[in-house]
Amino acid sequence: MFKKPLSHQSNATPLRSSARRQLLNAIFEQYPSLLGKKQNETPVNPTTTHQPSGAGSENIETTDEKVTSTSAPGQESEGLSEKELGKLILPDGVRISNFETSAEVQGTFWLSPDGDPLWMTFGRNSKEYIPTLSLLSQPLPNPPLPILQLHNPLPPPILTGAPLFIPAVRNLSTPWLIPDIQEGQLVAFVSSASNGTANVQYIGVGRVVAKGGMRSALERRIDNLRNEGGEKEEGKFADILCIIDDHLWEMGNKPPLTPFELPIPPKALAPPPSSNQAGPSSSPRSSSSSSSPTARMNTLNIDDDRDEVKPNSESASDSTSAISSAPLTSSEISTLLSISLLQALTTLQPSLFPLPASLLYSAHVLPNRPAYIPKDKRDEVVIAKSEWKKLTKWMKEVSKEGLLKIKESKGEVIVQSFDPQHPSLQNHNEFTTVSQEEAKAAKKAARDAAKSAGTGVPASAKGKEKDLLVIEELWKPTGAASSFWEAAGVDKSALHPPSEMKVALDSYLAKNNLVLPNDHRYILLDDELGRAVGLKKPEPGQKMARDEIMKKLKSGVSWNVSLGGVIKKGTLQPITMSVKTRQGRKTVTHVWGLETFDIDIDAFAEELRKKCAGSASVGLLPGSSPKLNLQEIQVQGSQVKLITESLANKGIPKKWIKEAEDSKKKK
Repeated sequence: MFKKPLSHQSNATPLRSSARRQLLNAIFEQYPSLLGKKQNETPVNPTTTHQPSGAGSENIETTDEKVTSTSAPGQESEGLSEKELGKLILPDGVRISNFETSAEVQGTFWLSPDGDPLWMTFGRNSKEYIPTLSLLSQPLPNPPLPILQLHNPLPPPILTGAPLFIPAVRNLSTPWLIPDIQEGQLVAFVSSASNGTANVQYIGVGRVVAKGGMRSALERRIDNLRNEGGEKEEGKFADILCIIDDHLWEMGNKPPLTPFELPIPPKALAPPPSSNQAGPSSSPRSSSSSSSPTARMNTLNIDDDRDEVKPNSESASDSTSAISSAPLTSSEISTLLSISLLQALTTLQPSLFPLPASLLYSAHVLPNRPAYIPKDKRDEVVIAKSEWKKLTKWMKEVSKEGLLKIKESKGEVIVQSFDPQHPSLQNHNEFTTVSQEEAKAAKKAARDAAKSAGTGVPASAKGKEKDLLVIEELWKPTGAASSFWEAAGVDKSALHPPSEMKVALDSYLAKNNLVLPNDHRYILLDDELGRAVGLKKPEPGQKMARDEIMKKLKSGVSWNVSLGGVIKKGTLQPITMSVKTRQGRKTVTHVWGLETFDIDIDAFAEELRKKCAGSASVGLLPGSSPKLNLQEIQVQGSQVKLITESLANKGIPKKWIKEAEDSKKKK
């Protein structure tokens, strides 16, 4: 409701004492729970009258009867008189102000002397007084509204005014902690950083709009999980009237929200387990049809974290099979993608933008999906299975919320920038991502492989080591420099690693005192070293830089490459990538040269298809001889970085991975 600043707000004027007493009586009448009474109870003091308006309002008396604290969220406030409670929820000096939201909804605020909005109404002459988050932050002896706990972290869309859906509600497996809220009834939302019932805090106020209220919504969800094999879209559950960090909260002084223990609702969906120990025959209700809402809730356990549905032990024999892994709903997938986007934006620098939306999604959003998503469900968390279905629609919605600034050009969405100060980013709680989990697993595997080297590798680890290609350059003395290497003690018939070249040179220089004493960067050339670097007969005292000597020696030997223990003569041709544009602004990344490194092209294409979240096809390399059967992979989008990472994970050094010159020029 308040995701954007108000379009209009009148000057706040002091409320007359008579009007304040009228308002206070109306609030007590609307919220008898504030006084520790149930909805159908009469006032504590029969002499106290509640007149909504009229001339006699000046003579209204306020009782000094002590308010009974049935549940005190926040602080110990038991013993407050009704008069003291009235000053707490509607203090002296309260002011009134009219407003109009950005959606052209008119209403009225009642502000504390310090400017905190305490109560509000929507619509002209409305008599429904709605408490705000600032009011709920007060040390009230009893909560005015039923309390509903939400999962933490909160779905980012609700922080910007989007409606609430039933999967965001916590404690669905414990219906005795869920109030029996009717359709159209107001409800207070709380959340806890630990997702437990301790230390919950108020976060907002909403109105239930689900048909039949909380009971019917939960009953429909249970039926869907039982009969449909998964959750079914039921539409929105509640509208958000105010939420933490919205513009209504920003208007006030942001009072501290005191944590408290989640109270058991006076009227819950089901009684606590302790009240059901008498057995089926002890209660007349036990013989009723199992289709009653309470019976369904008591015989079904819905796991909040894994979304598993299991019959209780008494009814397990009647159930053919428990639903162990229901698919994620589109609303849950949308929520997961939203927090993945927030996680990605916290790691990106504004200087990286503008960025194609497709690249932002594939290279940043997907790798930043939460690691707590079960591995068998991670492939479900993609844009095609979300509520948006298409990336363009999602980007436009996020742009409307002010998080991203986008521009559409020739059918492609370009993300120009993002707002680092956006409330959803400021309130985002970082989590372990899928990419971090995979990187951690890869490091652990590498450490295990290093530990097992030389001591016998377990059979389970050998299979993983086969996927990692070991590439090593080897050299052998040849040509005019052969005599120099023989004089340096190098075997001319064997292959040697590159590190041995420097060791042999340093040993020869030290043995023959060829290093200049005053400048170790230069070397004196004798006959053998002179011929090795291309000088038939060096002049006495002639010198050359050490780096230049090493460069000439490297170019004068025969090079070979060991690929997984198989020796191949000559140097390797690197794997080449080229990003090309086709059909307007659609980009495709071409990869070829994989055969040299014994990479299974079809398997690698499938790997890229998943990692890049796009199409990947295999075809003949254009311009090559059909007899050679050289192939290339074409991947949708500009995927140079992701492909390079995938090749590096296979053990291929970056020196053998290059980008074509024509692709670099386009950048």
